Amino acid sequence: QIGLDAFSDQDEMVVWTNALRDGAPLSGVSISAGAGSQLVVTGVNGTARIPIPSTDYLVASLGADQAILPYSPWYWGEGGWGPRTEQDHLRWYVFDDRQMYRPGEEVHLKGWIRLIGSGPQGDVLLLGAALNGVYYTVYDAQNNEIGSGHVDVTAWGGFDFAFTIPENANLGAAMVHLTAEGGIPAEGMMYGHSFQLQEFRRPEFEVAARNESAGPYFAGGNATVAVEATYYAGGPLPGTDVSWLVSSMPTNYRPPNWDEFEFGIWQPWWFWDWDWGGDVYANGETETFEGKTDATGNHYLDLAFGTPEDLRPRSVLAEATVMDVNRQAWAGSTSLMVHPASLYVGMRSERYFVEKGQPMEFSLIVVDLDGNPVADRPIQVTAARLDWKYKEGRWMEVEADPQECTVGSTSEAVACTFDTPRGGRYRITAVISDEQGRRNKTQLVRWVSGGDLRPARNVEQEVVLLIPDKETYQPGDTAEILVQSPFGAAEGLLTVSRSGILYTERFQVDASGSATLHIPIEHAHIPNLNIQVDLTGEAVRLDDQGNPLPEVPPRPAYASGSLTLKIPPLTRSLNLSLTPGDTMLSPGGETTLHIALTDADGQPVSDAELAVVVVDEAILALTNYQMADPLTVFYSERPSNVESRYLRASIVLTDPLAFSAPGMGLGGAIAEEDTANMVLETAAVGEKALREMPEAPVAAIPETGGGGMDSAAQPIAVRMDFNPLAVFAPSVVTGPNGEARVEIKLPDNLTRYRIMVVAADTSGQRFGSAESALTARLPLMVRPAAPRFLNFGDQFDLPVVLQNQTDEPLIVEVVARTDNLPLTGAQGQRVTVPANDRIEVRFPATTDLAGTARVQIAAVSGVYADAAEIEMPVYTPATTEAFATYGVVDDGAIRQPVAAPENIFPQFGGLEIQTSSTALQSLTDAVLYLTSYPFECSEQLASRILGVAALRDVLTAFEADGLPSPQEMEAAVNRDIEKLQAMQNYDGGFPYWRRGRDSIPFNTIHVAHALQRAEQKGFSVPPEMQENVLYYLREIENYYPHWYGQQTR
Repeated sequence: QIGLDAFSDQDEMVVWTNALRDGAPLSGVSISAGAGSQLVVTGVNGTARIPIPSTDYLVASLGADQAILPYSPWYWGEGGWGPRTEQDHLRWYVFDDRQMYRPGEEVHLKGWIRLIGSGPQGDVLLLGAALNGVYYTVYDAQNNEIGSGHVDVTAWGGFDFAFTIPENANLGAAMVHLTAEGGIPAEGMMYGHSFQLQEFRRPEFEVAARNESAGPYFAGGNATVAVEATYYAGGPLPGTDVSWLVSSMPTNYRPPNWDEFEFGIWQPWWFWDWDWGGDVYANGETETFEGKTDATGNHYLDLAFGTPEDLRPRSVLAEATVMDVNRQAWAGSTSLMVHPASLYVGMRSERYFVEKGQPMEFSLIVVDLDGNPVADRPIQVTAARLDWKYKEGRWMEVEADPQECTVGSTSEAVACTFDTPRGGRYRITAVISDEQGRRNKTQLVRWVSGGDLRPARNVEQEVVLLIPDKETYQPGDTAEILVQSPFGAAEGLLTVSRSGILYTERFQVDASGSATLHIPIEHAHIPNLNIQVDLTGEAVRLDDQGNPLPEVPPRPAYASGSLTLKIPPLTRSLNLSLTPGDTMLSPGGETTLHIALTDADGQPVSDAELAVVVVDEAILALTNYQMADPLTVFYSERPSNVESRYLRASIVLTDPLAFSAPGMGLGGAIAEEDTANMVLETAAVGEKALREMPEAPVAAIPETGGGGMDSAAQPIAVRMDFNPLAVFAPSVVTGPNGEARVEIKLPDNLTRYRIMVVAADTSGQRFGSAESALTARLPLMVRPAAPRFLNFGDQFDLPVVLQNQTDEPLIVEVVARTDNLPLTGAQGQRVTVPANDRIEVRFPATTDLAGTARVQIAAVSGVYADAAEIEMPVYTPATTEAFATYGVVDDGAIRQPVAAPENIFPQFGGLEIQTSSTALQSLTDAVLYLTSYPFECSEQLASRILGVAALRDVLTAFEADGLPSPQEMEAAVNRDIEKLQAMQNYDGGFPYWRRGRDSIPFNTIHVAHALQRAEQKGFSVPPEMQENVLYYLREIENYYPHWYGQQTR
């Protein structure tokens, strides 16, 4: 009659003894570990807390009654209880400067390490002197080591280093293995950070989509969306192809200034249910459209919307892909909300739950989209209890006992009250209409104590519903948790844990089936607490159809539920203010970044370490690079680390009607997904979208003589430094006023730079991050779009985009100067670039020699000028062919004709002549080919043995350059014989590849010959191997396939 439950972490165990029949606490119960001595006797509340024993099962004894709780009910077991060593562990925060790199570029890494204390009281701590440094090893995508080193750690637990990627590194996901050095008794001493090593084209422009027509947008109406394409350095992309992808999804909307009210389909944050609210997770409708940007780089798309049947708003996502004249594509997206009506109805209640019999009161407000109250609108409110019914072989919730309330809205909230004669879950729905007859609804769920959850027939663990009063908490708060039992009155045990058990608390659930728990929140609980509620009691037994059986004794019942209380580390956040001296610079320009650091109370933070990174936004866009929040990393959610074992899980109940009728059993309650009603009905391209722009012209202006530039012009600064990284300052320290300055000198890119700063203070527990931006641009800009590489013999057009950032057309002279890349057309052109536009010019070229080709492109228009120098590799042809001839020189001389083949590249190849005093030299290539032959079937192995055996005497008599030593050749033959022996079948013959396959007569004869020759030359051949193959040869006619002809036989 003893019910026994055990809850354990790494060090301790809480045992709970109660009456198996009704869950009442049992005191004075002796608990022992297996057949061992007594561990503890439970107290008056039926619980005891002890050091965790090492055992496979617990025994509870009370008088003559005993109960056994195994660690696992399975005969093969899952180990058992026992103390576990829970070590502290290291948490790493590591980032690189841009995540995407090319071979030959330099990678910069910065990181901080913290010790995360184990156990319920564990916190984030500095390691101090225990951390001696960090050792790192870098591997490419094929796991080849490409770098290594050792770095020291700062007083803030930070480290940084840089390494250069070899030119021949393999492309793909590279990995940096980091190891903390020092005698630290902690887990997580090693960490891995990955980055991408790729060949790529740097983006030159960005795409921003927006909602062009002013909202709000309503069902049955329309909207216009637009996309704008601009270069990172500024300026539009007119006449560019645009592709649209538009989709629609259901969503919720909350009008401003009414945070205390709920709007739409309410979803409890502590409880995730895929079927909650019907089609909230349904897939949306998708449409595609095409167009071109106008002169300002914009394109417009008109959308028409249908009317939803579920009275809910829809989120419409429109994504546009833009392709520039140099065939580079990029995408952007925008979203808009389509409202079901111009008015929304909001509902609220003081509590998520009330006691049974108490009225359930709701406040209602009707507001417009801006949150302004609207009076004189009728509100229809219905409340229905959700009851569990067994239908069509499964349990489902159905509405019961509906109540209605109709009120008129005012400028203040109005009330509706509903009776709660029975406990359970109630669904409350409010519906209103606007002046156009469009409707909107809000739907809530509230709880009334004493309600029943889905009934259970057997002794299976049921679910305790836990409802918190808030979504997040801060130190000093008291969390209030409503507990709803699935079987009415119950005895309860609350377990509060955080990487182990903090404390337990006994409580009772009254006949209404509910109780309220209060949990104080402390600073030491950051970032979360885990609570678990276990209930024991009794419940009415049911038949196969779910009907109560009052004549049958109640069954034992137990239930469990868990909840995580979030406690964000707001008090440990650092705030950064970033102010660049200039936000608009020329390539190569300089400015100063001013940084101010404050704590959560707004006070300056001195002596903190800052990591400052300034990098090209275009490179970051390739991987959607986002600097991780250090608070999120170091204060990730802590697990419960509590194991629970229940005696009631082993109880099997006899079917009370088993002797009178066969039971049918209960089917699982499988929810059916509703089909969503998507709102996107039609979409049409509006007049703006239909007005196609001509493609940006390819310049075809007559050549200008002599290169097209005035010889008296001033020298043009050539942009050559295209490093994406402008600044990587890994350890900047704030002064007494919490401020710091960082000097910035930009490379020569035409782009926008992202400024990223991460902060860590001396306490080791506070962190922060922030971002800003600055732009590098020129009035006239040159953008070469060269291929990534060339092969020798290639002919191509070198595209160059000329961009005019001024408000007037520019007549531009553009010239190209090359090295190892002859131009096959004009070196210069004079073109007109429209105001705030760009054009593409092309320079035909071909390759000259393998190696590196360099190109300088310069453009001049009056006082405006720009020039850029780029380089690209020229690779050797992939296919080469070699010919060789051998001969003997006796007395006198010989003449050897040499004729060069036709259609060859004279830049490659050559003639080599080698002489030797022995004819063995001519066999060098043949012997090397034979010994390195990669395939090893029985015929190939035998052929190699024959060749080496035939040359054994010659190879030992002469020494020739490049040949393996005699010892190596002998070892190779012995290995081949061993491989053949492993292939030999039981009939003595040899298959092609592996033992067990059919023996092949030809292969067997060939192997026998090779073995005989090898033995004659002094190689060791196993006697049994020889005997078996000779037996096969004596009977070979019996092994001929029937299809062998007479000649083959």
